[in-house]
Amino acid sequence: MSVSTIVVVMNMTFHVFDTQRGALAATPGIVTSYPGGDTAVRELQPLGAGLRPVAWNRGGVIDYAALGQWVAFHRNRSAEAPVLVAPYLPSARGDHDPTDDARVAARLTAATGVAHVVTVDPHSTVWADEARRGGVAVTPIEAVDLVACGAAHHPGWAGVVAPDKGARERAGRVASRLGVPLYTAGKQRNPATGKLSGFVAPEGLPEDGRLLVIDDICDGGGTFAGLADSIRASRPQ
Repeated sequence: MSVSTIVVVMNMTFHVFDTQRGALAATPGIVTSYPGGDTAVRELQPLGAGLRPVAWNRGGVIDYAALGQWVAFHRNRSAEAPVLVAPYLPSARGDHDPTDDARVAARLTAATGVAHVVTVDPHSTVWADEARRGGVAVTPIEAVDLVACGAAHHPGWAGVVAPDKGARERAGRVASRLGVPLYTAGKQRNPATGKLSGFVAPEGLPEDGRLLVIDDICDGGGTFAGLADSIRASRPQ
């Protein structure tokens, strides 16, 4: 009797980080599903000393079964502790929800046995704090660090714009790194629905130069696009 499997296209890909060369490369591994829906990770290979297993998760959903199986394999067969790279932490924005979304997602991630999570500019510290309580080391790469690697090397920035007061702290750190002024814009909401209805450009913007908009989250990009239109209308240059 044969058992069939189905390859499932997932957000997670598998890699190896060479700690001596500082290089990341893809490694074998597929996420499959049995006809009954059971997740199975196959075709993995053991890694020796100095070769760190890395699972890279794209998007906001983690397949905890696949992650747990991948972690178990490398904890049993490889020399280095496995690392999860998750630029977007699942349910991180649910840090105030009555259903405890952020903490639940952090606990599930910790339950996979992964030793270390690397993420990018998390919404708040709630997710990371909960994961650390579960024994996971969490390394956040902050927005200011990303700017230091990219935007800081391109001259001509005239200022940094925070879309609202809630983004001022994060945007302010970026403005300090770039050595430019911080401007705070405003959002208009429909009082009946709470949905965004417009944007107010900051006062005192310079006549020319480029502006960098820094917010704490980007879903569909509506805030960035709407604010850009508002700024262009008030400052055509």
